Amino acid sequence: MGQRLTNFFTQGRQRNAREQTITELREELRAQITYRQNQEQTITELRGELRAQITYRQNQEQTITELRGELRAKEQHLTYLQRQFNTRDWVISRNEIYMEANEVLGEGAWGRVVRGKFRRCVVAVKKIHELLSPQAKALFEQEISIASRCRHPCLLQFIGATDDDRPLLVMELMDRSLRSLYEERHLTEREISFISLDVALALNYLHQYKPDPIIHRDISSANVLLWKERDQWRAKVSDYGTANFVRLSTNDGPGALIYCAPEVRGTVEDRVISCKIDVYSFGVLLCEISTGQLPDPERRQQQVDLVNNFNYQAVIQRCLEPDAGMRANMEQIIDELETFRLLENF
Repeated sequence: MGQRLTNFFTQGRQRNAREQTITELREELRAQITYRQNQEQTITELRGELRAQITYRQNQEQTITELRGELRAKEQHLTYLQRQFNTRDWVISRNEIYMEANEVLGEGAWGRVVRGKFRRCVVAVKKIHELLSPQAKALFEQEISIASRCRHPCLLQFIGATDDDRPLLVMELMDRSLRSLYEERHLTEREISFISLDVALALNYLHQYKPDPIIHRDISSANVLLWKERDQWRAKVSDYGTANFVRLSTNDGPGALIYCAPEVRGTVEDRVISCKIDVYSFGVLLCEISTGQLPDPERRQQQVDLVNNFNYQAVIQRCLEPDAGMRANMEQIIDELETFRLLENF
């Protein structure tokens, strides 16, 4: 009997111990579940914060995009106002211009350039051959207003123009044209390096003009003028304002045909005008001064093959790509020309 009681109490203690262990395990499991739930709540809150941050960032980017659009619109409006109120600050009096009739510097289809003086300074004066119609005069004023705001060391300085039906344009006087130099003798590698880079810098400035790029449309060796910096010829691009006026007022194609890109040789409706037409003309010009031959569209590749400097030949090929989209832009051309100058140690 005593042994049975002992066993009963022993079993009771063991049962109590098991129940205590089960209770502790349940409490530990509840603690783990609570901890897991807290972790999931924390993760949910962090996800919510992350979504809020993403939404905030997206709203910021949207706001920045909208502000940029507003800034562009304001810049365009400012440019419009400047053109409305400041387009005639280039007007000068005909009485201030003295022209030397016997000093003809050049003559084109629509004007003659003579040596003259303006406010005691020696200048070049371009005389328009024909009277301008009201429509042509409006185009002329528009283009001259743009030219009057262009400022670059490699662009011929435009000084002013008269306001009448047969206007006079006053520009800085240069020593000679690029064409006249290479017709006398072959240019040296150093001369080609400096002159081509000057022309490229001028075109890049025009193409980067804001709010709209300026496309020259008439790059040629006759429109590149030279001046002496110590013993080195340097170049400036001329007619960057009036070239477009001539095209618009006469319905002619851009520039001389021997320099024209393929996309501007078709009908007026088919022409695609972009900065790449200047790139093509630059390639023709670089080939011209490298070979000393006037460009011939029928012998284009033969003339390119005559270029002895393979670096320049490669640049020319990139400029003369028939597909305008495959041509380099002037910034890329400048990078290559500057690299060549360093390699040649000019």
